[in-house]
Amino acid sequence: MGAEEPTAEGARFNVVLRRTGAVLEVPADRSILEVVEEVVAVPFTCRAGDCGSCVTTVLAGTPDYRNSVLSPRARAAARRVALCIDRSLTPTLELDL
Repeated sequence: MGAEEPTAEGARFNVVLRRTGAVLEVPADRSILEVVEEVVAVPFTCRAGDCGSCVTTVLAGTPDYRNSVLSPRARAAARRVALCIDRSLTPTLELDL
């Protein structure tokens, strides 16, 4: 998915919203969902990684999975992320938003 250096546990990272072109910083104390919903409407229900309603396609970068909805196969593909709870292992995640 890219040759970017991994980020430290709990570190801030950026998300790029491909459709809008927005580049947003996700600090260690906020979720991707909290940051993204300030710019675009995103469906969500639980905010705990249990329902899958906020799962979004990853176009670049490597997710740090913390949800309970994506299968091991889906995680291995690293093409989906639960915005409400997952983080990033790379400095930038590009999303199909």
